[in-house]
Amino acid sequence: MPALVPAQSDRTPLQLNFEQRVRNENWNNLFDFSDATDDQRNQIRYRTRLWLDAPLPANIDAHVGIAQETNQKLGKDNCFDEVFFETAHLEFHRIFTDKLTLRAGRQNFLKGDGFLLSEGGPQDGSRALYFNGFDLAWSSPAGDLEVIGIDNPKRDRFLPRIHDQHRLLVDWDEQALGAYYTRRLRAGSRVEAYYFTARERHDYRAPTNPLYQPDRRINTSGARTIRQFSPALSITVEFALQRGVQSPGTPVHAWAGYAYAKRTFQRRLHPYAKAGFWAFSGAWDPIFSRGATYGDLNLYSTMNERTIGYVSNLKMSQLEAGFSTSKRLSYKFLWQHMTVFQPTAVNPRIFAPGLTRGDNFQARADLTLNSNVRGHVDFETLLPGSFYTVADRAYFLRFEMIYSFKTRFASHLRASQGRGR
Repeated sequence: MPALVPAQSDRTPLQLNFEQRVRNENWNNLFDFSDATDDQRNQIRYRTRLWLDAPLPANIDAHVGIAQETNQKLGKDNCFDEVFFETAHLEFHRIFTDKLTLRAGRQNFLKGDGFLLSEGGPQDGSRALYFNGFDLAWSSPAGDLEVIGIDNPKRDRFLPRIHDQHRLLVDWDEQALGAYYTRRLRAGSRVEAYYFTARERHDYRAPTNPLYQPDRRINTSGARTIRQFSPALSITVEFALQRGVQSPGTPVHAWAGYAYAKRTFQRRLHPYAKAGFWAFSGAWDPIFSRGATYGDLNLYSTMNERTIGYVSNLKMSQLEAGFSTSKRLSYKFLWQHMTVFQPTAVNPRIFAPGLTRGDNFQARADLTLNSNVRGHVDFETLLPGSFYTVADRAYFLRFEMIYSFKTRFASHLRASQGRGR
């Protein structure tokens, strides 16, 4: 699909794009951390995407694309899944002035490290990331101000589907409106600030379900900064506060944040190292960030606790290192130590060290054969801690290959656009 955050000033060439992704996944103990039950899964996921980028007159670009993913579970019949619109939006590059642009329709949103905005439909896994919304952006040499609106129903009702499977995309209907400001500083440093008000209504589960969430409204305000001390050393910090109310009138107070340092080295294998710390209070609502930011194993393992990708009540220390043996092959290794918060008996808002979730180890190798073919191998394992009553090791293994190509057509429209300005 089009780049997650395309440059607002660039026009889109007339281009047809195709991508075929094949994934083999094997996992065990992701939901219960117990060898006593047989919950191992082996599946192949086939995802096909086809989309068109087209420049239109009057400084407008169109992006329309469809996708389909079928999961072949080992030992079960392969059933064709639905075909859906993964993208369908217009980009207005000049509204009264070159500084003001608008992107409206189905699109992807990604901000920073995915702490706030990254995943629009967590319940469909990695099939798609799209949001339904708009991004009205004012750009200047010093910085950008964006007004972002989002409307994500729990089941798609905006665009037609072929072989509609009534897929659950989100646990509840979500709407949000907010502002995101980015200020560029010297030497690659920058500061970002944001405020979003969001509503989560009509949980798909019955009120008698222990995981049911009543309707709620959440206001999130936060800031992120990247300080580039040198071309080789940077520090990133982000922190956010949440205030809101959950039906029938329960107040919600939460906070979350992280900080990490990254150091690259001018050596033969281009190694790098990263160290950081993440913390999410017990009432933290991840709203639009319920993706695989912290690994697929962590993403799925929360399914029976709250819902998929619901990161909350967590402290996490992280070390990461990587290197490249060539332009085509790179490696990454990651360790996460995770604990939970527990409220003290004196004040439930004061948190004391609690039980440990355990240690998560990840290793990944990325291969790029050429501009059309790439793939990776990803292995993750969790050694559960005292948070779990049963603590058998869980693992997640994935092999993936992607074939893609793009075809650009003669840009005869560009000349007519130039004459129309």
